[in-house]
Amino acid sequence: MGIFEAVKKPAIWRLLAKKLIPVYIFLLIAVIGIKHELPVYLKHKYPPVKKEKRFLGLIETEHHSKKWLVEYDKWSFYLYLLTIGLAVPWALLLLKSTLSEADGLVKESFEKAERAEKQRDLSSAIYNLKTALSFVTDPQISSDIENKIDKLKSTLGSIINPTMTIVSETPENAGETTVVKQPSIEAGIILNRYKKIRELGRGGMGVVWLAEDKVLERQVAVKELPIQFSNDTEFKNRFLREAKLLAKLTHPNIVQIYDIIEDTKGLYYTMEFVDGDSLDKASKNSKMQLKSILDYAEQILMGIEYAHGMKIIHRDLKPMNILLRPDGILKIADFGLAKILGSASFTMAGTIMGSPRYMSPEQAMGEDVDERSDIYSFSMIIYELVTGKPAFTGSTSEVMAKQIRMFPPVPSTVAKIPAWLDGFIMKGIEKDKVKRYQTAAAMLEVLNAHKSET
Repeated sequence: MGIFEAVKKPAIWRLLAKKLIPVYIFLLIAVIGIKHELPVYLKHKYPPVKKEKRFLGLIETEHHSKKWLVEYDKWSFYLYLLTIGLAVPWALLLLKSTLSEADGLVKESFEKAERAEKQRDLSSAIYNLKTALSFVTDPQISSDIENKIDKLKSTLGSIINPTMTIVSETPENAGETTVVKQPSIEAGIILNRYKKIRELGRGGMGVVWLAEDKVLERQVAVKELPIQFSNDTEFKNRFLREAKLLAKLTHPNIVQIYDIIEDTKGLYYTMEFVDGDSLDKASKNSKMQLKSILDYAEQILMGIEYAHGMKIIHRDLKPMNILLRPDGILKIADFGLAKILGSASFTMAGTIMGSPRYMSPEQAMGEDVDERSDIYSFSMIIYELVTGKPAFTGSTSEVMAKQIRMFPPVPSTVAKIPAWLDGFIMKGIEKDKVKRYQTAAAMLEVLNAHKSET
């Protein structure tokens, strides 16, 4: 990788800036040393010719001899020259190692993208190719990567809705999204494509099945929406409009939605199957180290930061909705209660939906919510992971009342954690959303600044 081409890439500058930290420290120490220690040394060798006291004797001014001034100028020049002479080659060596590391990251990203594509995890393949693109300096290679990303996006787009027929708008159905129903061919198979294997879980927003995609020959998760919504045209139209946007979420820490389908038995959507435990089960099965918890916290924040950037708030963040793969990668799942900022929610009027233990005060009071509600829920999750117990317990009504009016014990009174993490969590669970962190990006900045201290 050429130096002149490399300096045009912000990703390489960011990588180099981190590596140059020892050089910055060396320069700072050298400048302070020259400014402070050299005059002290020369003062003993060439004492001041005159001392003068001013301001009632509080300040003493020294007048140096010409010999002192000549020696100071000479030696400070030599020492600054020596400092620069040491710093520049050091910086060049670090630049060379940065370029080598960037080449390694490009190669690693290509390999990850290739593995993800073979496993038909197209969203991860696109993500890794974009990572490689941020470091590549060769215009031809960059063009090839961009073309590859476009092809994968096109393939991903064809996977998202391969079995849906959308009827064009007419004066009679203007503003609505209509889906043509197609019959299932055999029991347990949806649209002659997805074969149910076993139930993975169920809740108020439907049942999730492990299924086999017979076309792409891979395992997927299928969410079957409750039967009571099957004839609710308004609900279905809102769900389909929002689900289409959710299907565009392509981030390594978010479960990817593949397909939205309807047959004679109901409405479904298919998504990436994560072969692993929920964060809830993983934390109960073994005690988590603080380093692992902070790594998980970073991944969750990156996922919700991306979703918020797409104007989507989750509204039901909890350990049960966060899946942990065996390789340590977290995936945020179940956007069933998600809301697009600035749009009407498809939550039924008069109901408060979510999980009381992790619900923000404004959500518990039935108010409209924004990104800061997810920040509160995230902070309650981290509180539970570091202390080993939920912030609030009791009946549903008791917990919701506590969410509105009470603060839990400061985490450090329950578990041994750094002081900064106390403040990090408690600011995240402020009752007044104006006093909380306002964005996931702000939390990530604090987390990354202190992670190395643990």
